[in-house]
Amino acid sequence: MEMKRLGDLFERYQKLLKPPQSSVEKIVVQVIKEMFGFDIDQNKCSYNVSTKTIYLTIPSILKTEIFFKKNELLKNLKEKLGDSSPSNIL
Repeated sequence: MEMKRLGDLFERYQKLLKPPQSSVEKIVVQVIKEMFGFDIDQNKCSYNVSTKTIYLTIPSILKTEIFFKKNELLKNLKEKLGDSSPSNIL
């Protein structure tokens, strides 16, 4: 009998289940801190589940810096959240 990887056992559920809104917001704040080195309050980040869009209410200079690396940020979020990760940042 072949041994299965532990991650493979949950693969089916990762495709079916979507992370809750607050979990996505926490991970977005963490990834932004890792990538850019500045903290964002979680209440300044909101996530719309139906459109898969992240809304940031932060100063424009910080938002501009995030938009320069938008694709890289979305790629990192996809690695952490899977296929149901956000597809846009506004």
